[in-house]
Amino acid sequence: MVNSATKIFSDLDFGDTNKYIYQENYKEDMLNKVEPYLKRKLKNGYIVGKKNLQLYYEKFIVENPKGNIVICHGLREFTEKYYELIYYFMRDGYSVFIIEHRGHGRSQRLGIDSSQVNVEKFNYYVEDFKKFIDEIVIPDSGNKSLLLFAHSMGGGIGTAFLEEYTNYFKAAVLSSPMHGMNTGKSPKILANVVSIAMKVCGKGKMYLPGQKPYSGEKKVDKRATNCKERYEYIQDKIKKNNSYRSGGISALWYIESLKATKKLIKKENASKVEIPILILQAEYDNLVIPKGQNKFATYAKKSELIFVKGSKHESYSERDEIVFPVLDKVLSFYENNY
Repeated sequence: MVNSATKIFSDLDFGDTNKYIYQENYKEDMLNKVEPYLKRKLKNGYIVGKKNLQLYYEKFIVENPKGNIVICHGLREFTEKYYELIYYFMRDGYSVFIIEHRGHGRSQRLGIDSSQVNVEKFNYYVEDFKKFIDEIVIPDSGNKSLLLFAHSMGGGIGTAFLEEYTNYFKAAVLSSPMHGMNTGKSPKILANVVSIAMKVCGKGKMYLPGQKPYSGEKKVDKRATNCKERYEYIQDKIKKNNSYRSGGISALWYIESLKATKKLIKKENASKVEIPILILQAEYDNLVIPKGQNKFATYAKKSELIFVKGSKHESYSERDEIVFPVLDKVLSFYENNY
């Protein structure tokens, strides 16, 4: 059961939709309006993360910002996946920072092939993120507050970060946070047993059964959004850039993520988070389960959980009638907490 702060997004008034990019001319507007705007502001580079891994980042600095939004992306994602969102944040007066996690995008890969997602320890994601904030974000923050936007796996990383480093962020949005993994048709207990057995047998870096390298195959029922236009735009980016192509996960990634999600929803850990938290919970999420989100929302001291009706996993990149109210809520939340 969700705490009393739960609200449902359904048939809401849009507000000022003129500030958003519509599906109808989505690709054209992204190519002709959003991308040129961001390109003028973009600065990028690399930092050295745990175990000396090269990690790619991008930053978009606005003059005299209200605050600074740091994005923590999800599994198989990359910076351009967030360009529409970054555009809205910047137009609303925020500087934006984003890093590609180890094993993703242009950061160094860790798998047995160029597309597999693997990680040695889940906490390395957290420590990489801290180093990025310390070395890149804070020096360019203009002494303004830091705000977090963390999605899916990034929501798990972001939550773990908030619990361990309580004084960095002033507020956070957790979009479909990975507080519990959806194992699909395979029972969770089976996935747990198989992954642990693989690790014990020295095969932890191999693909978890059912997972495979990137193939370019697209399945409508596997989309994380109902919005064809936003989905196709990102797929086109992936086709044109080998660095964006990510496939399945290793057994070790599953084990490390499972341990992390169990830890971060425990009361003694979640209750350490005292800043305002906005949790976006998608109705038709096929990648993470709501139980852990509900539990975390109950224990975090200032949480508000929004049930996004009609949305798949990526409510920040959904159909116009779903995403516009979500964006209004997110921007309003930051406005009240920066």
